[in-house]
Amino acid sequence: MQKTIVKTPTPQDFLALVPQLVGFLPERSLVLVAFRGNRTCGALRFNLPQEQAGVPELRRIAGTLLGTLCKIPGVDALVPVLYTDEEIGDAPPETSVGLPQGVFLRAILARAAQSGFLVRDALCVAADGWASYLDLEQVPGQTGPAIGDRAGRSLRHPLSDIAESSVTEGVPPGDRRELARLQTGAELPKVDLATRERCARRLARYQRLGPDMGPIPELVEMVGDMLDPVGTAETVLGLTPAELSIDEAAVLLFLVQSPATRDQMMLQFAFGEEEGRRSHALNRHYAQRQRETGLSMDDLVAADMAAGRSFHETSPTTGDLMLGLSRQRPDPERVARGIQLLKLLVAMAPRPARPAPLCMLAWLCWALGQGSVAGIYIDTALDIDDDYGMALLLRQVLGSGHLPEWAFEVPREEDA
Repeated sequence: MQKTIVKTPTPQDFLALVPQLVGFLPERSLVLVAFRGNRTCGALRFNLPQEQAGVPELRRIAGTLLGTLCKIPGVDALVPVLYTDEEIGDAPPETSVGLPQGVFLRAILARAAQSGFLVRDALCVAADGWASYLDLEQVPGQTGPAIGDRAGRSLRHPLSDIAESSVTEGVPPGDRRELARLQTGAELPKVDLATRERCARRLARYQRLGPDMGPIPELVEMVGDMLDPVGTAETVLGLTPAELSIDEAAVLLFLVQSPATRDQMMLQFAFGEEEGRRSHALNRHYAQRQRETGLSMDDLVAADMAAGRSFHETSPTTGDLMLGLSRQRPDPERVARGIQLLKLLVAMAPRPARPAPLCMLAWLCWALGQGSVAGIYIDTALDIDDDYGMALLLRQVLGSGHLPEWAFEVPREEDA
């Protein structure tokens, strides 16, 4: 597959390309664009620090962010781009921190220098224009990167410079993204009330097949015998949203209410049918042992780990994949299809049935490096059920800034 190379001869051209790198229009964010040699090799977006954050905390945050960047193989340079609602203004700054978030950017640049990264530029996109932090002169007596203008020059450039850049014309139409704001990227498709009501009635039929069994072993065994979650997942993943029937949506919604089946289908969407069958076999293995011993799943897994046993010792465990503790890369095309399918499923589902597919959506977005979008889905799930276990786990994972290990794996040339 041929790589797309787009040259950005000016800072405004580079700023015009950054949204294409992250997939949406950043707001109130810091984007660290990583370089391997002269080419970009990744872009990491982070929320800006809280306004009340002091210098020690800003330095700690900077260290964490640069530590994440260090995990990208071969990265040797970066360009920090800060997006803010603040204004640059026309008046020259009187201090060394005159540009928006200047103290924070000083901490980022200082940490980058300590880590041995070349800083190609450091840019700010504000409400009234854009500027480069590196245009500024060193203030006498100041240590570290300067964020101020001793000569009294105007630092602000018009935002029209970015809007009028033609740089994205160099991106092939098939690779060019239609960009929107972060929240827009998390929006669900519109589904009419009649369709939602029909889906809810059909789901209720499946739920009446047995008692409210929740996540206990009987549900795992029942769905495996009656509905085949592996085959169902593979079938629906091959459909377009327009082809998904009411009955197929209801079956899928019923299946994912079981945490074990939910996780199996989610991983199958990402890693393929073989992983789905492995996970399903593992679920049935532990379900049978739960019936025989009366122990919980957590107790059984803990006992196996203490005894050094593993159901599948030659491949990553389900937990490893879910937490991103594996270099095995998911299939981005399957993940993208899974995201579109689950968006429609959430839109069709009755409110109490939504947390499960919302968490699947969040995990698939996170698996593609779209942690910001994932956070929106997690918050939506917790608004419905503030005690939903997977949503709480995902919020903890995202809140820690953890990224899956495969995000730092350099793709093979044929998969680049």
